[in-house]
Amino acid sequence: MGDGWTEARVPVESVDHAHGEFLRLGTDIEVLAPAELRDHVAETVRALATRYEG
Repeated sequence: MGDGWTEARVPVESVDHAHGEFLRLGTDIEVLAPAELRDHVAETVRALATRYEG
């Protein structure tokens, strides 16, 4: 990708396992698929943002 990002396909054990592993990478990752995993990560990030808003 021309904007400094690299697209990678990563085999995962399960959506729940991948969720925890990918969240550890913080803003250095964006989950594109599967949609279930992307939605789960987005939901967690929204909850964290709400918790830490000033």
